[in-house]
Amino acid sequence: MQTFTAPLATTYKIECWGAQGGNMNFDDVVVGGVKGGYTSGILNLLKQSTLYIYVGQHPDTQDYIGCIETIRSFSKGYNGGGAGAYHCQAGNSGGGATDLRLVSGNWNDFNSLKSRIMVAAGGTGTGHMPYPNADAKAGAGGGLTGFEGQDYRGPNVETRYRGTGGTQTYAGNCQEELESINGVSVKDSKLYQGGFGFGGDAYSEFKMGGVGGGGGYYGGGASCRGHVCGGGGSSFISGYTGCDAISSESTENNIIHTGQPNHYSGKVFTNPVMIDGASTMPSPSGETETGHSGHGYCIITWFPLSLEP
Repeated sequence: MQTFTAPLATTYKIECWGAQGGNMNFDDVVVGGVKGGYTSGILNLLKQSTLYIYVGQHPDTQDYIGCIETIRSFSKGYNGGGAGAYHCQAGNSGGGATDLRLVSGNWNDFNSLKSRIMVAAGGTGTGHMPYPNADAKAGAGGGLTGFEGQDYRGPNVETRYRGTGGTQTYAGNCQEELESINGVSVKDSKLYQGGFGFGGDAYSEFKMGGVGGGGGYYGGGASCRGHVCGGGGSSFISGYTGCDAISSESTENNIIHTGQPNHYSGKVFTNPVMIDGASTMPSPSGETETGHSGHGYCIITWFPLSLEP
Protein backbone atom coordinates (compact mmCIF):
# COMPACT_ATOMS: atom_id res chain seq x y z
CA MET A 1 0.00 0.00 0.00
CA GLN A 2 1.20 3.51 -0.83
CA THR A 3 -0.23 6.86 0.18
CA PHE A 4 -0.83 9.75 -2.20
CA THR A 5 -1.52 13.24 -0.82
CA ALA A 6 -2.71 15.75 -3.38
CA PRO A 7 -0.14 18.59 -3.57
CA LEU A 8 -2.62 20.92 -5.26
CA ALA A 9 -6.35 21.42 -5.51
CA THR A 10 -6.70 20.38 -9.12
CA THR A 11 -7.71 17.66 -11.56
CA TYR A 12 -5.90 14.32 -11.56
CA LYS A 13 -5.84 11.50 -14.07
CA ILE A 14 -5.54 8.14 -12.33
CA GLU A 15 -4.58 4.94 -14.16
CA CYS A 16 -4.45 1.47 -12.63
CA TRP A 17 -3.25 -1.87 -14.00
CA GLY A 18 -4.11 -5.21 -12.38
CA ALA A 19 -1.42 -7.84 -11.95
CA GLN A 20 -0.80 -10.85 -14.16
CA GLY A 21 -1.38 -14.28 -12.65
CA GLY A 22 1.57 -16.46 -11.71
CA ASN A 23 3.70 -18.25 -14.34
CA MET A 24 4.76 -21.91 -14.45
CA ASN A 25 8.15 -23.18 -15.62
CA PHE A 26 7.94 -26.52 -17.46
CA ASP A 27 11.50 -27.75 -18.14
CA ASP A 28 12.69 -24.23 -18.96
CA VAL A 29 9.57 -23.38 -20.95
CA VAL A 30 7.80 -20.62 -19.04
CA VAL A 31 4.04 -20.46 -19.52
CA GLY A 32 2.75 -17.03 -18.54
CA GLY A 33 -0.10 -16.35 -16.17
CA VAL A 34 -3.17 -14.62 -17.55
CA LYS A 35 -3.12 -10.83 -17.91
CA GLY A 36 -4.54 -8.04 -15.76
CA GLY A 37 -7.02 -5.31 -16.70
CA TYR A 38 -6.78 -1.50 -16.95
CA THR A 39 -8.86 1.34 -15.54
CA SER A 40 -8.52 5.12 -15.72
CA GLY A 41 -10.48 8.26 -15.03
CA ILE A 42 -10.34 11.95 -14.11
CA LEU A 43 -10.91 12.97 -10.49
CA ASN A 44 -11.03 16.38 -8.81
CA LEU A 45 -9.17 16.50 -5.50
CA LEU A 46 -8.76 19.23 -2.91
CA LYS A 47 -5.30 20.06 -1.61
CA GLN A 48 -4.07 17.55 1.00
CA SER A 49 -6.72 14.98 0.05
CA THR A 50 -5.36 11.49 0.71
CA LEU A 51 -5.74 8.38 -1.40
CA TYR A 52 -4.47 4.89 -0.59
CA ILE A 53 -3.15 2.82 -3.47
CA TYR A 54 -2.93 -0.96 -3.20
CA VAL A 55 -0.81 -2.42 -6.01
CA GLY A 56 -1.44 -6.01 -7.07
CA GLN A 57 1.35 -8.58 -7.08
CA HIS A 58 2.35 -10.89 -9.94
CA PRO A 59 3.14 -14.13 -8.03
CA ASP A 60 6.55 -15.73 -8.33
CA THR A 61 7.11 -18.21 -11.15
CA GLN A 62 6.84 -21.81 -9.93
CA ASP A 63 8.73 -24.81 -11.29
CA TYR A 64 6.95 -27.98 -12.37
CA ILE A 65 8.87 -30.89 -10.85
CA GLY A 66 6.49 -33.80 -11.43
CA CYS A 67 4.29 -35.41 -8.79
CA ILE A 68 5.10 -34.57 -5.20
CA GLU A 69 4.15 -36.57 -2.14
CA THR A 70 2.19 -33.87 -0.33
CA ILE A 71 -0.20 -31.40 -1.94
CA ARG A 72 0.89 -27.84 -1.20
CA SER A 73 -0.38 -24.34 -1.82
CA PHE A 74 1.53 -21.50 -3.45
CA SER A 75 1.73 -18.00 -2.00
CA LYS A 76 -1.08 -15.67 -3.02
CA GLY A 77 -0.64 -12.57 -5.17
CA TYR A 78 -0.86 -9.53 -2.85
CA ASN A 79 -4.18 -7.68 -2.89
CA GLY A 80 -6.56 -10.50 -3.63
CA GLY A 81 -4.89 -13.10 -5.82
CA GLY A 82 -6.15 -16.58 -4.92
CA ALA A 83 -3.71 -19.35 -3.96
CA GLY A 84 -2.85 -22.08 -6.44
CA ALA A 85 -2.17 -25.65 -5.32
CA TYR A 86 0.11 -28.40 -6.60
CA HIS A 87 0.27 -32.19 -6.51
CA CYS A 88 0.74 -33.98 -9.85
CA GLN A 89 -0.87 -31.11 -11.74
CA ALA A 90 0.51 -27.64 -11.17
CA GLY A 91 -1.55 -24.49 -10.71
CA ASN A 92 -0.06 -21.12 -9.75
CA SER A 93 -1.77 -18.30 -7.85
CA GLY A 94 -3.85 -15.47 -9.24
CA GLY A 95 -2.61 -11.91 -9.67
CA GLY A 96 -3.71 -9.21 -7.27
CA ALA A 97 -5.92 -6.28 -8.24
CA THR A 98 -4.67 -2.69 -8.14
CA ASP A 99 -7.11 -0.34 -6.45
CA LEU A 100 -7.65 3.13 -5.06
CA ARG A 101 -9.16 3.54 -1.57
CA LEU A 102 -10.29 6.29 0.75
CA VAL A 103 -9.65 4.30 3.95
CA SER A 104 -6.36 2.60 4.81
CA GLY A 105 -5.92 -0.75 6.53
CA ASN A 106 -4.80 -4.27 5.78
CA TRP A 107 -5.47 -5.15 2.15
CA ASN A 108 -8.34 -7.46 3.19
CA ASP A 109 -9.91 -5.17 5.81
CA PHE A 110 -13.57 -4.84 4.79
CA ASN A 111 -13.96 -1.16 5.66
CA SER A 112 -10.92 -0.43 3.53
CA LEU A 113 -12.20 -2.60 0.65
CA LYS A 114 -15.58 -0.91 0.90
CA SER A 115 -13.94 2.47 0.29
CA ARG A 116 -12.51 1.47 -3.12
CA ILE A 117 -13.41 3.94 -5.87
CA MET A 118 -11.36 2.28 -8.63
CA VAL A 119 -10.29 -1.35 -9.13
CA ALA A 120 -8.25 -2.84 -11.98
CA ALA A 121 -8.69 -6.62 -11.95
CA GLY A 122 -5.96 -9.25 -11.78
CA GLY A 123 -5.73 -12.35 -13.98
CA THR A 124 -5.68 -15.99 -12.92
CA GLY A 125 -2.50 -18.01 -12.66
CA THR A 126 -1.45 -20.60 -15.20
CA GLY A 127 -1.34 -24.33 -14.71
CA HIS A 128 -0.31 -27.44 -16.58
CA MET A 129 1.19 -26.91 -20.05
CA PRO A 130 -1.62 -25.56 -22.26
CA TYR A 131 -2.53 -27.16 -25.55
CA PRO A 132 -2.30 -25.08 -28.76
CA ASN A 133 -6.08 -24.58 -28.93
CA ALA A 134 -6.35 -23.18 -25.41
CA ASP A 135 -8.05 -19.80 -25.22
CA ALA A 136 -5.45 -17.19 -24.28
CA LYS A 137 -8.02 -14.85 -22.74
CA ALA A 138 -9.48 -17.49 -20.42
CA GLY A 139 -9.19 -16.24 -16.86
CA ALA A 140 -8.08 -12.71 -17.80
CA GLY A 141 -8.83 -9.80 -15.51
CA GLY A 142 -12.11 -8.40 -16.71
CA GLY A 143 -13.94 -5.23 -17.37
CA LEU A 144 -17.33 -5.36 -15.68
CA THR A 145 -16.98 -9.17 -15.56
CA GLY A 146 -13.86 -11.31 -15.38
CA PHE A 147 -13.24 -13.97 -18.03
CA GLU A 148 -14.03 -17.52 -16.97
CA GLY A 149 -11.40 -20.21 -17.09
CA GLN A 150 -11.00 -22.98 -19.60
CA ASP A 151 -9.50 -26.43 -19.40
CA TYR A 152 -5.94 -26.48 -20.73
CA ARG A 153 -6.87 -29.08 -23.37
CA GLY A 154 -9.38 -26.87 -25.13
CA PRO A 155 -12.87 -25.41 -24.80
CA ASN A 156 -14.76 -28.71 -25.02
CA VAL A 157 -12.84 -30.78 -22.49
CA GLU A 158 -13.73 -30.98 -18.78
CA THR A 159 -15.18 -27.48 -18.67
CA ARG A 160 -16.81 -28.28 -15.35
CA TYR A 161 -13.46 -27.83 -13.62
CA ARG A 162 -13.12 -24.18 -14.66
CA GLY A 163 -13.46 -21.18 -12.39
CA THR A 164 -15.87 -18.44 -13.41
CA GLY A 165 -15.05 -14.73 -13.44
CA GLY A 166 -16.07 -12.19 -10.84
CA THR A 167 -18.94 -9.82 -11.67
CA GLN A 168 -20.27 -6.55 -10.23
CA THR A 169 -22.31 -8.34 -7.56
CA TYR A 170 -20.73 -11.71 -6.84
CA ALA A 171 -17.52 -13.70 -7.02
CA GLY A 172 -16.59 -16.60 -9.27
CA ASN A 173 -16.49 -20.24 -8.19
CA CYS A 174 -15.42 -23.66 -9.51
CA GLN A 175 -18.17 -25.23 -11.64
CA GLU A 176 -17.67 -28.88 -10.63
CA GLU A 177 -21.02 -30.43 -9.66
CA LEU A 178 -20.45 -34.13 -10.38
CA GLU A 179 -17.90 -34.83 -7.67
CA SER A 180 -18.12 -34.14 -3.97
CA ILE A 181 -16.09 -33.29 -0.89
CA ASN A 182 -17.48 -34.97 2.22
CA GLY A 183 -20.81 -35.50 0.48
CA VAL A 184 -21.18 -31.91 -0.78
CA SER A 185 -20.67 -31.10 -4.47
CA VAL A 186 -17.45 -29.24 -5.14
CA LYS A 187 -19.40 -26.26 -6.49
CA ASP A 188 -21.77 -26.11 -3.52
CA SER A 189 -18.88 -26.41 -1.06
CA LYS A 190 -17.77 -22.91 -2.14
CA LEU A 191 -14.21 -23.84 -1.19
CA TYR A 192 -13.04 -22.43 -4.53
CA GLN A 193 -15.17 -19.30 -4.44
CA GLY A 194 -13.71 -15.82 -4.37
CA GLY A 195 -15.24 -12.88 -2.55
CA PHE A 196 -15.47 -9.11 -2.33
CA GLY A 197 -11.90 -8.12 -3.20
CA PHE A 198 -10.26 -11.54 -3.45
CA GLY A 199 -9.98 -14.52 -5.79
CA GLY A 200 -10.77 -18.08 -4.79
CA ASP A 201 -8.13 -20.45 -3.45
CA ALA A 202 -7.54 -23.88 -4.95
CA TYR A 203 -8.55 -26.39 -2.27
CA SER A 204 -5.42 -28.46 -1.83
CA GLU A 205 -7.16 -31.51 -0.39
CA PHE A 206 -9.24 -32.22 -3.50
CA LYS A 207 -7.35 -34.21 -6.15
CA MET A 208 -4.32 -32.40 -7.50
CA GLY A 209 -5.07 -28.84 -6.45
CA GLY A 210 -5.83 -26.14 -9.04
CA VAL A 211 -5.27 -22.54 -10.12
CA GLY A 212 -6.03 -19.49 -7.97
CA GLY A 213 -8.57 -16.89 -9.12
CA GLY A 214 -7.64 -13.31 -9.97
CA GLY A 215 -8.27 -10.47 -7.53
CA GLY A 216 -10.76 -7.73 -8.33
CA TYR A 217 -13.84 -5.81 -7.24
CA TYR A 218 -15.13 -9.34 -6.92
CA GLY A 219 -12.55 -12.07 -7.40
CA GLY A 220 -12.59 -14.96 -9.85
CA GLY A 221 -13.12 -18.54 -8.77
CA ALA A 222 -10.32 -21.08 -8.53
CA SER A 223 -10.18 -24.06 -10.87
CA CYS A 224 -10.15 -27.54 -9.37
CA ARG A 225 -8.66 -30.97 -9.89
CA GLY A 226 -5.47 -29.52 -11.32
CA HIS A 227 -7.15 -27.99 -14.36
CA VAL A 228 -6.74 -24.60 -16.02
CA CYS A 229 -7.95 -22.00 -15.55
CA GLY A 230 -9.37 -20.09 -12.69
CA GLY A 231 -11.51 -17.04 -13.35
CA GLY A 232 -10.38 -13.43 -13.62
CA GLY A 233 -11.54 -10.70 -11.27
CA SER A 234 -13.90 -7.86 -12.21
CA SER A 235 -13.01 -4.17 -12.38
CA PHE A 236 -14.81 -1.14 -10.95
CA ILE A 237 -14.76 2.64 -11.50
CA SER A 238 -17.02 4.98 -9.57
CA GLY A 239 -19.21 6.62 -12.20
CA TYR A 240 -18.65 4.03 -14.96
CA THR A 241 -21.87 2.84 -16.59
CA GLY A 242 -22.63 -0.75 -15.66
CA CYS A 243 -20.73 -0.71 -12.38
CA ASP A 244 -22.70 -1.54 -9.24
CA ALA A 245 -21.50 0.37 -6.18
CA ILE A 246 -22.22 -0.82 -2.66
CA SER A 247 -24.03 1.07 0.08
CA SER A 248 -22.18 2.74 2.95
CA GLU A 249 -24.31 0.56 5.23
CA SER A 250 -22.76 -2.63 3.86
CA THR A 251 -21.01 -4.97 6.28
CA GLU A 252 -18.75 -7.91 5.60
CA ASN A 253 -21.67 -10.28 6.12
CA ASN A 254 -24.28 -8.14 4.38
CA ILE A 255 -23.10 -6.38 1.23
CA ILE A 256 -25.83 -4.14 -0.16
CA HIS A 257 -25.61 -3.12 -3.81
CA THR A 258 -27.23 0.12 -4.91
CA GLY A 259 -27.72 -0.71 -8.59
CA GLN A 260 -25.94 2.50 -9.64
CA PRO A 261 -22.28 3.22 -10.39
CA ASN A 262 -21.46 6.11 -8.07
CA HIS A 263 -19.54 5.35 -4.89
CA TYR A 264 -21.21 6.42 -1.64
CA SER A 265 -18.34 8.86 -0.93
CA GLY A 266 -19.51 11.07 -3.77
CA LYS A 267 -16.13 10.75 -5.48
CA VAL A 268 -16.99 10.04 -9.11
CA PHE A 269 -14.63 9.84 -12.07
CA THR A 270 -15.25 11.59 -15.36
CA ASN A 271 -14.03 10.17 -18.68
CA PRO A 272 -13.70 6.67 -17.18
CA VAL A 273 -12.02 3.96 -19.26
CA MET A 274 -12.11 0.23 -18.50
CA ILE A 275 -10.22 -2.34 -20.62
CA ASP A 276 -10.14 -6.07 -19.95
CA GLY A 277 -6.96 -8.12 -19.82
CA ALA A 278 -7.53 -9.70 -23.23
CA SER A 279 -7.56 -6.38 -25.11
CA THR A 280 -5.11 -3.69 -26.21
CA MET A 281 -4.46 -1.07 -23.54
CA PRO A 282 -1.95 1.62 -22.63
CA SER A 283 1.10 0.27 -20.81
CA PRO A 284 2.82 1.99 -17.86
CA SER A 285 5.79 2.67 -20.16
CA GLY A 286 3.61 4.84 -22.40
CA GLU A 287 3.38 2.27 -25.21
CA THR A 288 0.63 -0.34 -25.61
CA GLU A 289 0.21 -3.95 -24.54
CA THR A 290 -2.40 -6.70 -24.83
CA GLY A 291 -3.45 -7.22 -21.26
CA HIS A 292 -1.11 -6.12 -18.50
CA SER A 293 1.94 -8.28 -17.74
CA GLY A 294 3.87 -8.40 -14.49
CA HIS A 295 3.05 -6.63 -11.24
CA GLY A 296 0.22 -4.13 -11.03
CA TYR A 297 0.87 -0.43 -11.47
CA CYS A 298 -0.68 2.96 -10.79
CA ILE A 299 0.09 6.36 -12.33
CA ILE A 300 -1.35 9.64 -11.07
CA THR A 301 -0.96 12.69 -13.32
CA TRP A 302 -2.05 16.16 -12.25
CA PHE A 303 -3.34 18.99 -14.39
CA PRO A 304 -2.77 22.61 -13.25
CA LEU A 305 -6.44 23.63 -13.01
CA SER A 306 -7.08 25.14 -9.61
CA LEU A 307 -10.26 24.21 -7.74
CA GLU A 308 -9.79 26.71 -4.94
CA PRO A 309 -7.80 29.89 -4.25
